[in-house]
Amino acid sequence: MWALAGPVLVQELALVLTGTVVMVLASHLGPASVAAIGMIDALGYLLNAVYGGLAMGATVTVAYCLGAGRRDDLRAVGFSALLLALCGGALVATLLWFTRSAWLALLLPGAEASVVAQADHYFRWLIVAGLPTSLVMVACGALRGMTRTDTAMRVQVAMNLLQIVLAALFMRGADGSVGGAGAALLIARSAGAVLALLALWPTLQRGTAHAAGWPVRNDFVRAILRVGWPAALETSFFHVGKLITQTMVVGLGTAAMASNFVAASVSALLNVPGIALGVAATTLVGMRLGAGQLHAAQRMLRRLVCSAGWSLTALAVVVLPLAWPLASLFGNDAEVTRQAGWLITLSCLFTPVWAASFVLPAGLRGAGDTRYALVVGTATMWALRIVAGYLLGIVFGLGVVGVWLGMFGDWVIRGWLFRKRLRGSAWTRHRLLD
Repeated sequence: MWALAGPVLVQELALVLTGTVVMVLASHLGPASVAAIGMIDALGYLLNAVYGGLAMGATVTVAYCLGAGRRDDLRAVGFSALLLALCGGALVATLLWFTRSAWLALLLPGAEASVVAQADHYFRWLIVAGLPTSLVMVACGALRGMTRTDTAMRVQVAMNLLQIVLAALFMRGADGSVGGAGAALLIARSAGAVLALLALWPTLQRGTAHAAGWPVRNDFVRAILRVGWPAALETSFFHVGKLITQTMVVGLGTAAMASNFVAASVSALLNVPGIALGVAATTLVGMRLGAGQLHAAQRMLRRLVCSAGWSLTALAVVVLPLAWPLASLFGNDAEVTRQAGWLITLSCLFTPVWAASFVLPAGLRGAGDTRYALVVGTATMWALRIVAGYLLGIVFGLGVVGVWLGMFGDWVIRGWLFRKRLRGSAWTRHRLLD
């Protein structure tokens, strides 16, 4: 379990630290730059949901093939996944490029002119980086399904280190701007795509008897989409909900926007062990169900959720007394530091319930139970994160703290519903491959 999760832990830590470093660099450009990059990055997570759904489909399909002893099919699965990544990345980038102004109007209603201008500049870079992002995510998803999480980790760590170095070069000095962050993102993601394809190349050459034929197979395309589209929809709805809550924060002022993104960067660090174990859960559950080991899959998923709960709790205990010192690293604005410190504190207190909310559904997706996760995730998102967050934060005047309390309520109810699902057997009855 930890052999698979360990490299993912390092990979996710590098990803979160990259975002944190970029936000620290942006803080030297002013609160408007922090707010612009934070809001567009939030939209970037929504875009990654589409690619992440395809990556999830690739992970589960590869894991099923390995569990069933069908190694010769890995070449076809890999090519099928990469074709879907190319089509998805090109389609999303094209649609976004011609609807930029509508997205900015939706995301930044009433924001200051300087925030909107910088957000538009950074958004252009993010859109162009979409295609290499889709390739690197799907290729690494296939690698994780093969239990090659260490290889996927090396690819993503190298990509993130390159982004940090380039961002430090492009964002510092008198000529520094959010455009420097965008250029660093595009170059790093392109390099990551090349590295991921090189790592996957031996698998794409596998099975010389089939090398002369068209490598993409309709059954594997269907299998990837069968898992991927509900996962992509769920994650998309999740990030749409996050964007809606962030537009609530926009109306609370630039300080509230900046503190929201600062606290989100630190909170993401707390969730890294859970994300790593979630990736392991998807692969391990998929492999066991591919081999027909239903009870072993149930036992493994319970152990994963328990391990994630303890890991997250231990990390929260360490971070809790450091809430305000961490918030102060993102600039010297006293109001931003004050609000971010409270948000980080609350995040530490609620982190122990995060495992059942997110690690457990990752295991269910490995079983192909993606539609249940979609229904639960969408329902709790709208009822709690959006409606309750709006009531607490805007109507009752609790501000950004009230918006975050709605999010924590989402975690609690999601976790309860997914635990109920785990106690049954319906989630083990899905058939992915013929």
